[in-house]
Amino acid sequence: MNKKLLILLLAIFFATFFSWKVVSAQENSKVNYDGQVAVDSDLDGLTDQGEIQVFRTDPNKADTDGDSYGDGVEVLAGTDPLDAKLYPGAKPEETVVEQVPVTVVEVPVPWYISRASGLVAFFLLYLSIFLGLTLRIPLLRKIFLPIYSMKIHCWLSLQALLFAFVHAIALIFDKWLGFKLVDLFVPFASQYQPSLTALGVLGFYLMVIMILTSYGKKFISYKIWRFVHFTNVVLYGVVFVHALYLGTDLKVELFRNSFILANAFLVFLMLSNLELRIADALRIRRQKKEALNNSSV
Repeated sequence: MNKKLLILLLAIFFATFFSWKVVSAQENSKVNYDGQVAVDSDLDGLTDQGEIQVFRTDPNKADTDGDSYGDGVEVLAGTDPLDAKLYPGAKPEETVVEQVPVTVVEVPVPWYISRASGLVAFFLLYLSIFLGLTLRIPLLRKIFLPIYSMKIHCWLSLQALLFAFVHAIALIFDKWLGFKLVDLFVPFASQYQPSLTALGVLGFYLMVIMILTSYGKKFISYKIWRFVHFTNVVLYGVVFVHALYLGTDLKVELFRNSFILANAFLVFLMLSNLELRIADALRIRRQKKEALNNSSV
């Protein structure tokens, strides 16, 4: 289980690293973000402002000229992303292009790191909650019980916390947003989307409390552990809103809709779990009442 998760995380980071290599432009070209977040709406490896200001390509279309090669791929290959006849691998006579000196435009590496680590952190938190919910649902219990254990649950939560920490710390090195340490760990201290950023800070502290009580379960009372464990719902809600409205990748309609559907399914499992808990509690109360009546007869 652990090995599969690590392979998945590495694959996500390799995919993100590839996108760093794609940003290049003509000599002395500069992209002016004017304090805005660098966004890649069509996920072609070129930021929206880079496409508008430098390459003149469509920031909402990964393949502007429709030649089946993405705009970022063509920029790397030195071909024209605006001409369908000029594409990587074409015959020399078809690609007579004036050679123009190029230089690399500054890549927002911290933003890419923060973006990737945030997605991984949410995925791990989602998986941890999902596996916990399957224990009370008969059909899912049969499928996931063999791979579930308290150690796995704690390990997933801890990895989610570590990636959330990287997600926050990387922003300190992003000169466009200008985050400081206090902005990342004090709610409402940041001037950038104060409410949504504060939700991220609150979610981080809830994760810390959750993990400390999970690993220290044997040192605290069961009632305290149970109460803290139920705050998973609050943690999940806080992080969901933070990701939905502040996440760059979720501005793409396909990803946003997929994200909402996946989380709607998790909410359905939470409600099903709650219904089963209530039914069990009522059954136990009824059995106690019947036992009491029988003993008094």
